[in-house]
Amino acid sequence: MDIGDLSLLICTPFDEMVNPAFVLLPLYLYPYNETSWSNITASITAHPNLNFQIIVAPNLANVFPDKNYEVALDGLNSFTNVVTLGYVPISCIHRDLDLVLADIDCYAAWPTHTNPNIAVQGIFFDETTSALTEETWAYMSNITTFAKEALGPGRQHISFNPGVAVDRAFYDLADTVNVFENEWAAFNISVLTSTPSDLLERSTYLIHDFPDDELLQAEVIDGLADAKVGGMLLTTQTSYNELSAMWMEFCEELADMVGGSLPPEVLPIDSADSSPVTIRASW
Repeated sequence: MDIGDLSLLICTPFDEMVNPAFVLLPLYLYPYNETSWSNITASITAHPNLNFQIIVAPNLANVFPDKNYEVALDGLNSFTNVVTLGYVPISCIHRDLDLVLADIDCYAAWPTHTNPNIAVQGIFFDETTSALTEETWAYMSNITTFAKEALGPGRQHISFNPGVAVDRAFYDLADTVNVFENEWAAFNISVLTSTPSDLLERSTYLIHDFPDDELLQAEVIDGLADAKVGGMLLTTQTSYNELSAMWMEFCEELADMVGGSLPPEVLPIDSADSSPVTIRASW
């Protein structure tokens, strides 16, 4: 992809507080042993002021995770800068509702299994719809309400992944919405401008098949963070079954953007910043 001169200028009041971006990591790598997730926990430890939202997907429908997963998940949940989310696909609302609710019930029951510290703090609904109709609204409202009631207080973070920009009404249901999931070659400035500026802090971006170029990665991270997006991941891989070849550098660069600020709390759904943001860029 010929991106030309990558630059991003954000025009905001000088004294305005910018919410630091977090790492959004779909972790679909099974923890075969104690070192399987060691690069992840090493980055979490090295950057205590950088927040991580980690999506766990043991592919164990309606059953409890095995011992390996329990140990690894307990380790993740021991960090104060980590929020774990349970993966639930919905196939653009075509998945049977009973199956979706059963998955949620499964996650809700995890802390009563063997170790309360394996609890997830929310649900990541994958393959969510971008179409706003009475049918889609009813379906999404149903599963969101059910998830919050099933998981209980303190474990109610809801994330949608349509992979594209959506009607702002969906932000009334979700705390965060992933508005881009695609390869780097498909990324351009319209990905940012298609999302209203007051919703960027609650929007996330997943960019895969990224070039093995540390300077370019740093430039894109800085641009996204300066644009005040909620969270992001840049990975050199095509899937989430293995970490990016530049994972450590990715975390370091994003942590540098966070600096010495305290770890940000997850934004509640009624606290989005509505101040105007002007974005000018050449991607």
